[in-house]
Amino acid sequence: MWMQDVLQKIKATETQAEQMVQAAKADVARRLEKAELESKAWLQSEVSLAQHKAELIIEQGTASAEAKAHEVALRSDAECTRMRQQASARLNAAVKLIRERVMTRDGRS
Repeated sequence: MWMQDVLQKIKATETQAEQMVQAAKADVARRLEKAELESKAWLQSEVSLAQHKAELIIEQGTASAEAKAHEVALRSDAECTRMRQQASARLNAAVKLIRERVMTRDGRS
């Protein structure tokens, strides 16, 4: 009888150990699933944050480029105005010079 009690205790201990192993496996599976969900949520959050930062960089770059383009356009307009004024000022002198040369060549001087 004593041997039978020992065998039953061993069998009960083995059953209990098997149950503990199964419970541990189930706990590991739950923790793994939870970790995967958390990592997916974290990754999605990081991707969203990176996209937002990229959009801000693009907006800032666009604004900077537009400001520089506007500045270049203003400088070009100012340069065109200056060149027109210079050309206009020289036009009268050019007309006078051409008249003088035409008159001199025709002998009307």
